[in-house]
Formats: sequence, C-alpha cells, structure tokens
Amino acid sequence: MLFCCLGALAPLAAAGKLRDPTRPPQAVAAGAPRDPAPVLSAVLTSGGKRGAIFNGEFVRSGDSVGPYLIEEVLEDGVRYRYAGRAQELRLPHALAMIKKPTVYPARAVSGVNP
Repeated sequence: MLFCCLGALAPLAAAGKLRDPTRPPQAVAAGAPRDPAPVLSAVLTSGGKRGAIFNGEFVRSGDSVGPYLIEEVLEDGVRYRYAGRAQELRLPHALAMIKKPTVYPARAVSGVNP
C-alpha cells in the first residue's frame, strides 16, 4: 500500500508541483537581478576626516561602490543612495569604530610608558 501511494505521488514530485510549505515565498521575480545587501565593516576617523570600509572598499563622502553612492560617512555608519533612495547603514555596535589618535604618547627607550 505504501508503494502505491509513493507511486501515485512520484509524477507530481517530478513535475515540480509540490512546494515546501515551510519555505517563504519568493519576493523577487525570477530573472530580475538583485544586488546583495551592502556591508559596513568599519568607520575610521583621522585628523577630523572620516572614511569607511563599505563592501570591502575604503570610501569617503562622494565615492561610489558599484550601484551605491556614499553621500556621507557618519560617526557610526554611512548614508548612501541606492536606486534613487537615501538609506543609512550603521555599525552593529560602537566598539567597531576605530579612531586614530592625533598625537602619540611619548615612550621611554625601553618601550614602556613612563
């Protein structure tokens, strides 16, 4: 009996008619290219100027990375334009920010701070 049921369902499965009910529906039409979500790795500040690592590239305000135009590098993120819309991407936490000191502390000859 089990083999009869499996035999009856085999043509449906082969035709692709069965759909996994736990799988979310596809929001993007097939064939329509979609850019992956942008990634912000770090925000760097040096001498009062900011830069960021956006999609693996160092950028400043006004730079482009693929279809993304960086409008402004913020203290903890970037404001960019994509597909005609302004969007912001923030770092997940403030510890990811790297700030370069403007003056390095003096070191003793031994390399130990006084």
